[in-house]
Amino acid sequence: MTDRVPVLSETIDHLFRHHSGQMVASLCRSFGFDKIDTVEDAVQDSLIAAMKTWPFSGVPVDQFAWLMRTAKNRCIDSLRRSSKSTSIDVDENFELRSENNELIGASFASEIDEDQLQMIFACCHPAISPDSRVALTLKTVGGFSVGEIAHAFLAKEDSIAKLITRAKSKLRDSGVRMEIPTPVELPDRVDSVLKALYLMFNEGYGASTGEALTRKDLVFEAIRLISLLAKHPVTTSPKVDALAALFCFQAARMPQRSDHNGELLILAEQDRDAWDKRLIARGLHHFRLSASGDHMSDYHLEAEIAAIYTLAAAYFSTDWRRILTCYDELQLRQFSPVRELNRLIVLGELEGTEAAYKRLLDLGKELSNYSLFFITKAHYENLRGESVLAVASLARAFELSDNDSVKRFITKKLAEITPQHP
Repeated sequence: MTDRVPVLSETIDHLFRHHSGQMVASLCRSFGFDKIDTVEDAVQDSLIAAMKTWPFSGVPVDQFAWLMRTAKNRCIDSLRRSSKSTSIDVDENFELRSENNELIGASFASEIDEDQLQMIFACCHPAISPDSRVALTLKTVGGFSVGEIAHAFLAKEDSIAKLITRAKSKLRDSGVRMEIPTPVELPDRVDSVLKALYLMFNEGYGASTGEALTRKDLVFEAIRLISLLAKHPVTTSPKVDALAALFCFQAARMPQRSDHNGELLILAEQDRDAWDKRLIARGLHHFRLSASGDHMSDYHLEAEIAAIYTLAAAYFSTDWRRILTCYDELQLRQFSPVRELNRLIVLGELEGTEAAYKRLLDLGKELSNYSLFFITKAHYENLRGESVLAVASLARAFELSDNDSVKRFITKKLAEITPQHP
């Protein structure tokens, strides 16, 4: 029995991470967006119930249906206890009905994609601030913890918790409904939606915490959600396709981001033949579609950078000049210190260590708590023969990282540094 518990825990965690957003969306469609707190509590309760029940009763054939049924019943019980609704009933097919037997909400199987799109746009309603929209979407649709959102925002957890609480209250007071916005309303919301998916993908592609370098569930959930937007007649646009292309190009390289021992592999060390060819083809499809408009977004430029990296025959045949041009354009639009770090790595390939290192030092204040900055700094310091400085930089990078795979990479780099001799 005890041997099964860790495996079951991983199974339940996977289901919850992958499906919690779908569950919340479906239940909010049935009970109303104003019941979102009740719904989220019920979804969480279903996870706890599974962890308590499945080790003894066995894993159900349809685990997701079990979680949905449990969460839905928890919602009904909670609403009845609070006397907010005494007429709701539920049948064995998961269809909620009112006291006069009118259907409330459609079957999950045929409506879940629409439900989740509606939830995303409800969370990104213009009644709340842009940051609140993104944070609420990550929490509700992505299943992110407050701590994970705080990391993405480089903010404190209590600040993010208050932000989300205020956002929910504002949306309830505004009577927000779950629906796809009209084409006229769409521009006010779509940027927040895309930013939330961008952050979701990034956390999956480079996990901030944990044992593994990547979190595949988050990566492929972000791809699934951007694909829903890309194929929906109202939400599709060149910008959406550009972000979908970026996700696919990046995700295609995931099989080689670490070796069979889970050790991080830098791009130059990766076997390009092992990259996911289907995702590359899918990325190219979206990239071609993204060229249909007359506006170039940041996502277009980032997708182009990812395409150049992915389509190069070898690392040293990469078109560094074109990548640098794309980064220059992005930085002119809106400067980002993290993006500048990536730009300087490219600059180093073109103009050498000294040019990149000199400019890198200017980022020290803005990226003083960013592990990758110190890893990059150590790389250049080692090339310059400054091993003492390189060791100090790697030690700082180790302190700042909460990811075990990254820490092992840093430890490996420390062992490779040749000490300076007086």
